[in-house]
Amino acid sequence: MTNKLKEIKNAYDGSSEFYNLRYKEIQFKKYNFALNNIQLEGKILDLGAGTGLLSKFIHNDLISLDISFNMLNKFKGKRIQADMSNIPIKKETFDYILSFSALMNSDNVERTLNEIKRILKKDGKIIISYLKKFDYMELIKNNFKILKQEIIDEDVMFILEQKV
Repeated sequence: MTNKLKEIKNAYDGSSEFYNLRYKEIQFKKYNFALNNIQLEGKILDLGAGTGLLSKFIHNDLISLDISFNMLNKFKGKRIQADMSNIPIKKETFDYILSFSALMNSDNVERTLNEIKRILKKDGKIIISYLKKFDYMELIKNNFKILKQEIIDEDVMFILEQKV
């Protein structure tokens, strides 16, 4: 594990007790905006799931992946503790990959996007947001077809699909 990943894991492990109180309203606003009029079906991955707020919002059976054990331990459900740039899941597994405000916590964003491509089904969709102070636009354009792009407060949000 790289030093950056250790720092991120330790920071989120330490913030797990108060994360929901501090961020639930902000995250639910993002979810509501991004998922409005989208019918989520099939196998869904919450990448960078934290305390499982997304599973509480959409009430879907999804798989939650996060590097922080303490964050994942805050809810019940299907959970995987792993680094998002090295996902222990077989290729073409998911119909939807949802990732809100997590990409900037990767120690290798390009590798993370390659992992997303690998585990997403050919006709699958990605809904991803990250803090707009980071600029991953070129990496996203190089890896995916952009269906929609919006600004949600501090985040930029994309709906993406595999390039054909």
